[in-house]
Amino acid sequence: MMAGIRSIGWWIPEGRRLAHEVAKDHGLAEKALVALGLVEKPVAGKDDHPSTMGARATRAALEAAGLGTEELDLLIYAGVTKDWPAPWVAAFGVLHELGTRRAAGFDLMGRCAGCIDALWLAKTLVESGTYRTVAVCCAERYDYLLGPQRPVEVVSDAAYSAGAATVIVSAEADNDIVAFSHFTNPDLSVHGAGGPRAGGSRRPVDEPALREQLHMWQEQLSIREVNGIARYSADADRHNYPRILKQAGFEAVDFVVCSPMNPGPQLEVLKELGVDPKATLFTIPFLGHIGPADLFLILGVAIASGRRVGRRIVMSTRTSVYSNALAILGRGDGPGIRVAGEGLDVGLWSSASGTEVGA
Repeated sequence: MMAGIRSIGWWIPEGRRLAHEVAKDHGLAEKALVALGLVEKPVAGKDDHPSTMGARATRAALEAAGLGTEELDLLIYAGVTKDWPAPWVAAFGVLHELGTRRAAGFDLMGRCAGCIDALWLAKTLVESGTYRTVAVCCAERYDYLLGPQRPVEVVSDAAYSAGAATVIVSAEADNDIVAFSHFTNPDLSVHGAGGPRAGGSRRPVDEPALREQLHMWQEQLSIREVNGIARYSADADRHNYPRILKQAGFEAVDFVVCSPMNPGPQLEVLKELGVDPKATLFTIPFLGHIGPADLFLILGVAIASGRRVGRRIVMSTRTSVYSNALAILGRGDGPGIRVAGEGLDVGLWSSASGTEVGA
């Protein structure tokens, strides 16, 4: 028995901020966001939280798969942001909002790379017979970390947005998850890159921390560290992609699912590795960056918009300290993944829109 992705569901809030508004919010020049590719990004409403958005995306994924909520055995929450700080477990918040009482749940947080780790774990649990139907849910709302109108130190930080996506993993899928690879940064001293500097055991949230806004998103990397992470990211692709292709027995890749904040350097590495840089699309122009949910959304948008993704698919992520990739092989001409959701106009990703890579 093998397991794969049976369906993808999403939920995107209806609020939007245009690029020039985002630039004003965060003290940036609009041309900097245009260079990033951002046209607009979704903005969470007052009552849109990771648990509520995650539940809506999970419900959409279950419905697309023809399943009811009580048929869900396990939910792995792989998002970065949460409704409440630790020790609150987001998976049970999502399950509560979903209205199911039978499923197990836990959180697996590895920043953007967590979604691929969670997919590989879900596949393993299904194939072992432990669970029949597993949901991997990623839901994000970054505004409480970045602030609605607060200068950012890195342009790409302004692209962080809101939304949720969930995949259903089961043996009843029309594809198989067939290979996995990872590569850890040899320099783990950059493990603190990007995120609040207060709120943990090393620095509690006290009055001085609040005055200095240390509970908000911070970037504290030197130019040397930034350059080192860039080199590591390229090395990670050079490590992971050949291993994935060999494990999966792929002579070529039909579609690549990746979500770099700056696509250019990664596309150059993929081209170097013999992967067609046109064999993907990016969601940043109209969705901004929704953390690990990006990967599920990219594949979902590609399928929903009629892109021919083929049967040989590679998903990959890169963070400052850890990168991973997995391969999916369709049992037919394509992956056979069912998709559904709300708040997303997939027509924006038609070739005429110019948002496809290489368009």
